[in-house]
Amino acid sequence: MRYGWSWLIFFGAIILLVSCTSMPAPQTPTETIISAKPMLTKTLLPPTFAPLGEQSPTPTMIPTATPIPCDAYLEFCLDDGHFLLERPIDAAYLDQIERGYRYGTTVDGKREPHHGVEFSNASGTPILAAEAGKVIFAAEDKPAIYSPWERFYGNLVVIQHELPEIADQIYTLYAHLSTIQVEEGDLVQTGEQIGDVGMSGGAIGSHLHFEVRVGGKTYTDTRNPELWLKQLDENQGAIVGRVVNQDGKLIRIPLFVDKVESADSTLERVASLEAYAPEDHPVGVDDFWDETHAIAGLPAGEYRLSFSYAGQYWERFVEVRQAKVTAVYFIIE
Repeated sequence: MRYGWSWLIFFGAIILLVSCTSMPAPQTPTETIISAKPMLTKTLLPPTFAPLGEQSPTPTMIPTATPIPCDAYLEFCLDDGHFLLERPIDAAYLDQIERGYRYGTTVDGKREPHHGVEFSNASGTPILAAEAGKVIFAAEDKPAIYSPWERFYGNLVVIQHELPEIADQIYTLYAHLSTIQVEEGDLVQTGEQIGDVGMSGGAIGSHLHFEVRVGGKTYTDTRNPELWLKQLDENQGAIVGRVVNQDGKLIRIPLFVDKVESADSTLERVASLEAYAPEDHPVGVDDFWDETHAIAGLPAGEYRLSFSYAGQYWERFVEVRQAKVTAVYFIIE
């Protein structure tokens, strides 16, 4: 046993040496490892989203086709209009738009959604080109290229225009003519006679049906002609409106327009605007305003817009200015 302690010390040293050499050496994290987590977080969660577990912010504006440059949901916006086209009926006749069947309306579901406006005049009243351009159609509308079915418009003239103020192609359409006085391919000047008022096709009574189409020639490329025709008085402007709920769904209800008389602040009813037809019978809307209600020919001044919905009353006072379009949007809470 004299070697007992020596052997014990020897084997202990060997065990300690083996244990130390078999343990991995500690590693210090590199900068790449440290920066990996935040980089990964940004990749998975773009800055437009809130981090997981947190509530996303609620948008304060309902998106539209083109952003309005001011807050038309809280007050109103004054925008430049595009009142570029002359009246297709001379001032010696009835050159005012028929108010009973406005663009986009159905007369409370009694008629087809209106893709244009009407000028009620006797048969034979001269029809004038609203702008210089090229005649691309001048015949009875068969086959139905521009209408939902054959002979819908009867005798029809379509003119293509290039307006320097507008990037898109513009088309004007003149329907229900008694006679056509131009041919396809003709170049016409602003104010030139192209036909006569009649009641061909599906017309009820003698009148001119007038349309404006923008960017395309199809039945859904129409725009509200009230927002394209020059005002009868240089001191006039227009109002466009839109009513939606918190989810952005359109609420199609009548919008009342009253003129505020400055002398005694009394109100004079100007119009009850029916909303444009629902989505299953779409009509074109302006690319900028995305409106569902519109009225032009309003003398400059102060107006009240109002409506009732779900037991609540809504109103807003706005201003109309010369050659401007006043945009007013409502969000129903």
